Amino acid sequence: MKHAISTLILISVFSTLLNGQLSVREKRDMDRFYNAGVEQLRENDYIEAITSFDECLGIDSTHAKAYMNRGRVKAALGDHEGAINDLGQAIRFDQDLGEAFFYKGYFLYGKDTTSLPVELLKASISKGFEMPQAHYLIGLEYLESGEDDKALISFNKAIRQKDDFALAYHERAGIKRKMGDFNGALYDYKSAVNYREDFPVAFNNMGSVKIVLGDFEGAIQDFSTAIEQSSDLHLAYNNRGYANYQLGNLDTALEDFRKAITLQPAFMEAKLNTASVLTKLDQLDESLAMLDQVIQENPEEGELYLNRGLVKEMKGEVIEACNDWNKALELGEVQASEYLKECK
Repeated sequence: MKHAISTLILISVFSTLLNGQLSVREKRDMDRFYNAGVEQLRENDYIEAITSFDECLGIDSTHAKAYMNRGRVKAALGDHEGAINDLGQAIRFDQDLGEAFFYKGYFLYGKDTTSLPVELLKASISKGFEMPQAHYLIGLEYLESGEDDKALISFNKAIRQKDDFALAYHERAGIKRKMGDFNGALYDYKSAVNYREDFPVAFNNMGSVKIVLGDFEGAIQDFSTAIEQSSDLHLAYNNRGYANYQLGNLDTALEDFRKAITLQPAFMEAKLNTASVLTKLDQLDESLAMLDQVIQENPEEGELYLNRGLVKEMKGEVIEACNDWNKALELGEVQASEYLKECK
């Protein structure tokens, strides 16, 4: 009896092994459907691609690459959940399929706020599937956590793989700027706008670097281009105003600062710049009115009291000026101590 039972068990196992094997015809059909799906995906024929990958998986439900590519198709069709599920299946059936790790991380990035997307992207690289987008997104995460040195390495890798990667040039420029490498930052900003002409933020940031390098005319051109591309970019108006101020174009500067304030009513820097121009134009009452408004909005900013004190001093209101400088000093504006010497 025991022998009979053992025989039946062995036959059952052997039968299962046979059922798990594909016939030559099934394998041929599976490959045909899979290859058709890949070609249809390449040609953006998404509906047909879904059908082909479905047929492939109907023959072999463990076909990792079919799940992966069907997931890519679903993502292109806006089925985010379906795409993530398919990519999860691809990873389940092939832990070494770096491409599946990349696409799952890439599609989750910005939607899943945990560390999972970046972990998946790093895993894709460790498994030999390197994409410039993976290095770029990993670089952004390093930037967010203040690890500029690691971010720089990631952006370098992204650019080496894709030498026209405008976004990577832009982010690398920001790091170089913080490091004080202004010429290097300028090169990267130029590369960013060369590879992506419609890039107002890059033009604005490039103009800011030119201001540091003393090229005010060049900066004005960059800020103007940024404004042409994005007419509501308040930073570009403020920055162009600053460049014009440095060149002595006070009326033009004032117009830009006021436009920046119109676009961003709480823009403290633009209001301070407006007050500076009004002071330069000897419109002291208007300048004070602007500073009063800014202080009311930002009562803990010592720099504002320092500046208002200077304008009051110009008007001959020495006691009021000293009061402002005392307040500035209380708020940590050490420079105010020099002006307070005049109050003794």
